[in-house]
Amino acid sequence: MARHTSEEARDLGLWTAGWLAVLLVGGLWWLGDLSLQWPVLLVPLVWVLVAVRPRRPR
Repeated sequence: MARHTSEEARDLGLWTAGWLAVLLVGGLWWLGDLSLQWPVLLVPLVWVLVAVRPRRPR
């Protein structure tokens, strides 16, 4: 199985975090209470921080 390059891994992480944020906001807007459940939006933020962290070259 081929490994992703650092740039590909970062882009995939950012893409995933973006869609996760969109789906969470949509779900909270439709089913939840955004003013009460906003801390769940910290999950995509942490995901972004992990995705953009510096990586060791292979």
